[in-house]
Amino acid sequence: MLRFVAESMTLGQPGRARRAIYTALGLGVLGTLGISLAHLFIVGDLVSRCLFGSSALVAVIGLTAGWMAISTMQEIMAETFRGFHDIRMATLFGGLATAGKSAGLIMRVMLLACLALLALTSGWDTDLRTVMLLSIGSGAASALLAAVFLHKRVTSLGTQGADDPISTKATLRDAFPILDISLTSFGLLSAADLWILGIFRSQEEVGVYGAASRLVTLIAMPLLITNLVLPPTVAEMYAQGRTAELERTLRALSTLSGVPSLLVLIVFTLLGGPILGVVYGPGYQSAAMLLVLLSAGKLAAVWAGSCGAVLQFTGHQGSMLRVNLLTSPLFIVGPCLWCETTDR
Repeated sequence: MLRFVAESMTLGQPGRARRAIYTALGLGVLGTLGISLAHLFIVGDLVSRCLFGSSALVAVIGLTAGWMAISTMQEIMAETFRGFHDIRMATLFGGLATAGKSAGLIMRVMLLACLALLALTSGWDTDLRTVMLLSIGSGAASALLAAVFLHKRVTSLGTQGADDPISTKATLRDAFPILDISLTSFGLLSAADLWILGIFRSQEEVGVYGAASRLVTLIAMPLLITNLVLPPTVAEMYAQGRTAELERTLRALSTLSGVPSLLVLIVFTLLGGPILGVVYGPGYQSAAMLLVLLSAGKLAAVWAGSCGAVLQFTGHQGSMLRVNLLTSPLFIVGPCLWCETTDR
């Protein structure tokens, strides 16, 4: 959605952008409905019982399905605003897609207000179902408001380019590799380290590692902020053939992101133990060296720049998928071999 809107607008084809928005929203509704129903009647019970072993999750499968649907549509509309370079509206109604965040600022404020009201009226005596209902209600209100603003934006677009729309087939052809990239990143890259440690190591070691890995997010924060504003610019410059200017822009942003990340790494190197002690408690100070090593690896990723975003928003998501599939096994095989070797 973001790429098609940004490309069409920069080429002076607002009608094409409008058709792309309608197509993506229609496919989003169908896909969301299918996944939500599958979770409600097939997958939800299996995941709740077998993977998490939680009877509480089984009791709220229906609410979870509704929450998934609302979050997905909210994210699609938010990224549409980002395609228009409207970062303010995108932040208000959604998060960063590549980070998997779908709760926008408006939803968070609404939910916080509801929880505060609940605390004042009934204390903290509540249950999971009530909290989920509040989350779904806040998300639905935010999504409805986003739909109103988006409708106003779309209806004001001209008709240029409407006679050459982006087909449903082309949309799906671009979408499926991105879907596979997201599934790979979620299943292997985001949680594989904790899963492997959970198998081979004690709960204490897993907890210490998890605490250090949380702080490492500060290293990547400048790059995450860059990725909030960069994608539509990448799509526009590439569509206009301004590849040399795009390269200079990417190099400059990579440098700007790398400087604060390097400063954070220096702070972690000098004061990692005390910082862990203050944030998590004295028992976590032993993870200081681990924090430095993880931060150094994350700094290398920051210095590499927004490579993945560039591939995905220039129509080369297939190449990005192949890179993910080729490198993802390293995140599984390497740690497993290391754990097996150290155990012996």
